[in-house]
Parts: sequence; structure tokens; C-alpha cells
Amino acid sequence: MAATAGRMVQLLPALALAGAFFLLLAPAAAVADGEIAAAPGPLEFHVGGPRGWRVPDGNTSYDWWAMNNRFRVGDRLLFRYANDSVLLVERPAFDACDAAAPLAAFVDGATTVTLDRPGFFCFISGEPGHCQEGQKLIVRVMVHPPQLPATGPAGAPGASAQPGHGGGATSGVAADVAAPAGVAVAAFVSLFLMMLQ
Repeated sequence: MAATAGRMVQLLPALALAGAFFLLLAPAAAVADGEIAAAPGPLEFHVGGPRGWRVPDGNTSYDWWAMNNRFRVGDRLLFRYANDSVLLVERPAFDACDAAAPLAAFVDGATTVTLDRPGFFCFISGEPGHCQEGQKLIVRVMVHPPQLPATGPAGAPGASAQPGHGGGATSGVAADVAAPAGVAVAAFVSLFLMMLQ
């Protein structure tokens, strides 16, 4: 009995470690099985926050705001402004604050721009002097990560026929998550069985 108790004490750290892996990776296995919903859809960002699109004061910067947000294809930027405009421009015009040939110009006071491609989007104010005072914004747009499969068995209504996207089988992303979870479960069971001997 004392030998068994001694062996159990020796195995406790390993058992605790295996249990921790199991607890950390069990939610990942649930994602792999499609039990958790996919990533949220497109987001709407209010440029300038509650103050809107205007010349920033000395303590704020549109660069800082853009660096603290992640923009993905499909997201929208909402510009709210009065007595101003929003110009979508190429990078050289952005750098030079050149409003002469914008790709698009908006003057409606509440402009929504959909970020429809990956890459950089450059915006400046069309009001004289505003861009030079810092009223300009450049955002980098990234592609959405692959969607995880939706909940439902294979062949369920609405299941995607696209390879790697639902249909009951795990996609490549979900399989990458499920494999470590399986290893953790196997390690946990093995250690438990060793304790019983």
C-alpha cells in the first residue's frame, strides 16, 4: 500500500500537467467539431470615435487609432463629419496631402466605406489645410481567416459543399486544433491507467 501511495505521489505532477493540457485543449476540440460558432462577420468602425472625422487635437492621431484596430475584408468605416469631406486617395496623394485627383470624394456628412479588398486604404480631408494638420487616415486591410465549420451533421441543410468548410468533416484548421487535443486526452488516460497499476 505504501509503495502504491509513493508511486501516486510521483505521478501527481505528470497527472496535473496532463489534466491541464486536457482542460486547455478541450475547448479547441469542441471548435473542431463545429460546436462553437464561426468568427463574427464584418465590423463597422466609427472613424474618430464619438468625435468623428475632424482635425485631431495634439493628443490624438488617426495613425494611433488605425494601429489599434484590425481591419478585415468586408469591414466598414463610418466617417461622421460636418463642413468637411472624405477623399479616398492613392498613397502618393496621401503622403503629399494632395486632394487634386481623389479616387472617390464624399461630402454627405455620414460616409460609410466598405473595405472590399486586402491592402491599404488612404483617406484625407478635402478641406484646405486639414490634411496637413493630421486629418488623414491609412488603414491596412487583412483577409479574413478561414471560417470554421458550422454546427450540424454531414449533409445537413445549409452545410457547405466547399472542401474544407463544414459538411461534418473537420477542415484543415480544425484538424490542426483537434490533433493536440487528442494527444492530451491520450496522455491523460495513460497516466490515469498507470496510477491504477
